[in-house]
Amino acid sequence: MLKRYYPRLIITGVFLFFLLGFIKVCLAVTPSIQAKSACLMDAHSGQVLWAKNLHEKRPQASTTKITTAILALEKGQLNQVVKASHNASQTPESSMYLQEGEELTLEELLYALLLKSANDAAVAIAEAIGGSVENFAVMMNEKVKEIGALNTNYVNPHGLTAPNHYSSAYDLALIGRYAMKNSKFREIVATKERIIPWQGKPWSRYLLNENRLLWGYNAYKGADGIKNGYTTPAGQVLVGSATREDWRLIAVVMKSPNMYQETSELLDYGFNNFHQVKLMSANKQVITADVRGGLVRSIPIVTADDVIVVEPNNESWQWKQRIELKELHAPIRKGEKVGSLIFSSHGQEVTVDLLAVTSVKRRSCWLDFIYSFVSVFNLPLLKLV
Repeated sequence: MLKRYYPRLIITGVFLFFLLGFIKVCLAVTPSIQAKSACLMDAHSGQVLWAKNLHEKRPQASTTKITTAILALEKGQLNQVVKASHNASQTPESSMYLQEGEELTLEELLYALLLKSANDAAVAIAEAIGGSVENFAVMMNEKVKEIGALNTNYVNPHGLTAPNHYSSAYDLALIGRYAMKNSKFREIVATKERIIPWQGKPWSRYLLNENRLLWGYNAYKGADGIKNGYTTPAGQVLVGSATREDWRLIAVVMKSPNMYQETSELLDYGFNNFHQVKLMSANKQVITADVRGGLVRSIPIVTADDVIVVEPNNESWQWKQRIELKELHAPIRKGEKVGSLIFSSHGQEVTVDLLAVTSVKRRSCWLDFIYSFVSVFNLPLLKLV
C-alpha cells in the first residue's frame, strides 16, 4: 500500500532537503568555528565581521612569510639576483633545496616562499634584503607596527617555532589585507603552480601552491590567496582570501582542526549575510584647510579612496563622520596625506585618508615680512596671502 506513496515521499524529502539548505544559506547563522582564534575581515574597509579571541597572541607558523614577502616586494627588485648562503641552504623542514652559492632572482624566491612555503627561500630573502636574519626580523617588526599589527612579533622570516614569535587573528587579517594591495603579491598567491630553475640539475623545480583553497577538494569559489601554515605548537593556521563581484573578504583561523573547512565557513558567512554600501566617492572634497606659511591661505582636502562599508543584510546603518586633520604648514605636496575622515556606526570604524589637492610652496622671507606688516597694522592691502 505504501509503495504508491514512495515517489511522493522521495519528492517531499528532496524538497525539504533543498529547502533546509536554502534557509541555512539565507539566515545569518553564526559560524561554528573550533579554531582557537579567528577573524573575518572586509578587505576594503578593514571591518571585522566575525571574531573569536581576536587579539590573542598565538604561534603563527608559515603565515610569517606574508610579511617576509611584503618587505621583499617593497625593499627589493624582482630581477635582483640572490646568492644562497650556507645558512640559507641549511634551513630545516619545508624547503626548495637551495644549494650554497646557488643564484636565483628575488621573484623566483618569492614564488618558492609563498607557494612551496620554502624556509630556505625565506632566509635567502632575509639576508638579501636585511643583511642578516636578525636585522630582517627588526625590519619585519617595524613594518607590521606601521600596518597596525600591535600583537605581532617576529624573530625569523619563516615561522619555525621560536620563543617570542607570535601574532593574532586580527593582526594576520590586517597584514593580509595590506599585502593584497600589492598587485605582484596578489599575482603570486593566486598562482596554482610555477616552474623555476634548479641549477646543477637536468630538471627544473615544480612548485605547487600549498594553499588548497585554490585547487582540489577544498577549493573555494573566488579564492585568490593567501597563505597556510603548520607547526605542532601553532597547529593549522590559514589566512584565506576570496573575491566575488569585486568584493574581497579575508578569513583567518589559528590552531584549527580543519583550516580549509573553517575558513570556507567564515567566507560563506560573510558573503551570504553582509553587503557593501558606498558612502562617498574618491576625490570628494570634504573640507578646505588653512595653510600656514604658504603662497595660498587654504587648499581643498579630498578623500583618497572610495568609502565603502559593509552592513548586515536587510539593515541600513547610520554612519557618523569626524575629521582628524593635522595643522598644515607649507611646503605641502600634491597628494600628501594631511588627515583622516572617520565613519563610525554600531561599534565599527572605517577610515579613509584625506589628501591635499594641490601643492603649496613656502613664502619667501620678504613676503613673510610684508604679510606680518599688513597683519599688524590691519592694512586693507589687496588680499595678501
